[in-house]
Order: sequence, then structure tokens, then C-alpha cells
Amino acid sequence: MASRPKRSSLYALEPLIQKFPEVRSPKRHIPFKRKFMWSAFALVLYLIMAQIPLLGAGEALNYFGQLQYVLASQAGTLMQLGISPIVTSGIIMQLLVGANLINLDLHNARDKALFTGTQKILALVVGAFQASAFVLSGALGGDGGMTMLGLIIQLVIGVAAVLFLDEMVSKYGFGSGISLFIAGGVSMTVFWQAFNPLSEGGIYIGAIPRFIQALTSGAPGAVEDAFIAAGNSPDMVGVIATIVVFMIVIYAVNMRVEIPLSYSQYGGMRGKYPIKFLYASVIPVILSTVVFTNVSLLARATGWNFLGSFTDGNVTGGLYYYLTAPQGIGQVVSHPLRALFYLGALIVFCMGFAWLWVQMTNMSASDVADQIKRSGMSIPGFRRDTRIMENMLSRYITPVTLLGGAFVGLLAAGADFLGALGSGTGILLAVSIVYRLYREIAKEQLSEMFPAARRLLGD
Repeated sequence: MASRPKRSSLYALEPLIQKFPEVRSPKRHIPFKRKFMWSAFALVLYLIMAQIPLLGAGEALNYFGQLQYVLASQAGTLMQLGISPIVTSGIIMQLLVGANLINLDLHNARDKALFTGTQKILALVVGAFQASAFVLSGALGGDGGMTMLGLIIQLVIGVAAVLFLDEMVSKYGFGSGISLFIAGGVSMTVFWQAFNPLSEGGIYIGAIPRFIQALTSGAPGAVEDAFIAAGNSPDMVGVIATIVVFMIVIYAVNMRVEIPLSYSQYGGMRGKYPIKFLYASVIPVILSTVVFTNVSLLARATGWNFLGSFTDGNVTGGLYYYLTAPQGIGQVVSHPLRALFYLGALIVFCMGFAWLWVQMTNMSASDVADQIKRSGMSIPGFRRDTRIMENMLSRYITPVTLLGGAFVGLLAAGADFLGALGSGTGILLAVSIVYRLYREIAKEQLSEMFPAARRLLGD
């Protein structure tokens, strides 16, 4: 007699999870206008919270640097931690399930609910740890035990708010809240860095106003300075890099390999299974960025110089120094070893996370082969045997997954090196997210115009 699989120890948390606040799933189809309203409401609420200062905080240091755009973070506000605790908890839970350290079947509704609930609790725990690291390291300038405790509580409340908004958008809006917040934050940053009308020392801060000012002033060297600015100031090279990244991402998103399929029960009806070049999308970049920022938090919490050393809140040495991108051509030329290490690390991590994401989300060759067989379809020229189809699919899925991961890592790092507005990683994520939202909105509008097509579109 076969022994029953051991029940997960996480079921001890089920009574707590059942009492945990959650957004109820809709019982019927959500109209397009209402989805748009909920998505806009969540984004506006997030942007408002990103402007609410923390009570009791002094002058806040931006520990995340350019990565704050990717993490939807805003220093010194309720959104100081951004999406970092949520993504970190997701990585931990996926790794535990993938390594069979947690006995959960994510195809089972009860197990999946337990997984989601545990991930929420873990996000708050991670948020409390990260908040403590920020406060105790002096990043928020708080002084006194009660003031520090108050700052930690406020940051954890911010994490809980992001959890709630993310769940609300996922169930009642377009895409996910995390993606929406990243796209919104990066888009605002790109617009502001490109068109900022404010001036400093008589020179415009925005890249485009500064370039126009340089063209009309006739001052020697002004055009060159506006084209390649010193330090981290936005310049026209960054504007051009942003446009180039936008075009490359749109092109890459539509690259795919199509596997022919046939349906023998319906007279050999033909179909195709698309394997996109960016098979894991840009998820690997998000996960890699979160890992890098956690190195920073560990360095500040432990004071271990090997992980990172800091001066006035800025990283000056250690591992984390090499896990941050030199911004702009000038810094790349000045710090070539740092640039090469960052490029290599980002590509390797993106490849690893791309492979891991495919394995964890039922997108691997074996999972796709099972899906094809269950649908009654087959690959022409091959027997309807799962192992044979898996071997055939693995010839495409595995290399495409790794190449796609390496490509997004290379593109993100390259855009950073050219000083793309909003950071290279940020603009890469924003473009892919906005394009995916555009596709989802177009699909939703089609289903609104032709309700009979809703079932075909999977709604």
C-alpha cells in the first residue's frame, strides 16, 4: 500500500492565514472601465504614499541608489522599502517549494492558498527585518528607541499597504500591482529627468531643456556637456539610450520560435505553440536586482566590509560596490573592472533566475509536454509520448530561456552604462511592463466589444 505524502508543516499557519486580511476574488467578470478605475486608483494611492514622509525621520539616505526605480522605492517615505520585501519573500518561497523543502502542491487549491498566505506573512517578516536594517544603520536619521520603533512600524505598514494594493490590482485591475508601481515610478522619473524645467547655476537640469539651451547659447563646449554630462546628470546620450532600449525591447518581445501542433481528432487541425525569445520575460532582472539590494542591507546590518563599505550613505567598496552599475560612459571608463564585474554578475544571475522561474511556473519542457498531451494535440512527426515531446521541446525551451535571460541582463547593464533615464534596468522593466499592459488592455477591449470572444480569450 502506497504511503500518503507527508502533510506540510505550514498547515500549522492555516488558522492564522484564514484570519489574515485579503481582497476577495470577484464573482463575475469585471468590466473594462472598472478594471481601469481600480488600476488607476491603486497607482495614484501608491504615488501619494511615496510622497508621505515618515514621522520622526531625519534626512533620509538613499541606500538603494539607482535601484530605487526598479524597486518602486522612495527614500524617506512610507514607500522606503518599495516592493523589495514582497519579491524577496516570493523568491524564498519559490526556492523552498522547488527544492521540496516545503511539501506543497501548487496545483491544489488549498495548498496554493496556503502558499500565498505564507508568502504574505513572510513579506511582512522580511519587511520588518529590512526596516530594522535601515533604521538601526541610521539611514533615516531617527534618534531614540521609541522613535526608531515608530519608524520600523511605519515601514512595515507601508509593506502591508503595497501587499494589499498588489492583490487588489491582480484581482480587479490590469496586470499586477508590483508591475504597475514599477512602471509608474520609472515613467515619472524618465519624464522628469528628460523635461525638468528647473535650473541650477543658470543651467537647466532636464536633459532636453539643457540641450536646447546649449544650442541657443553658443557657449563653447556647452553642446558637448549637454550631450555627455559630468556625474549622474541626465544628458542626451541617456535620452537616446532610452529610446534605443525602448525599440529593442519591443522588437525582442515579439521574437519567438513557433512549434507546430496538430489535432488528430479534428481532421489534423493545425496550431502553433509559441516559445518567446524572452521566455521568462524581464522577471530575472527584478529578482536579480532584489538579491543585489539585499546584499546592501546585510552589509549595513552586519557592518561587514567585505559585503560593502559606505561613506555618507554611498557605497565605496566591498561586494555591493561591484553589484551596482557605473552610471554613464564617464564612470564606465573610470571604473572598467567594476563595470565588467557588474555585467558578468547580472548576466549570470539573470540566466539562473530565468531557468528557475521557468521551472517554478509550469513553463518547463516537461510541463509544456504534459499540457500539449492533455489538450489532445501532438507535434507532427513525433509520437504522442510525453518523454519524446519533452526531449523535442527541451531543444528549444532550455537554450531560449538561458539566452533570453542573458539578453535582458546584457540590455539592462548596457543601458545603465549609457546612462539611460530612470536607470537601464528601470527603463527595461517599464517598457516591457507597459507593452504587456497594452496587450492586456487591447485583449480586454476586444472581449468588451465581442462578448462571445471572451471564452476564446480565456476570461
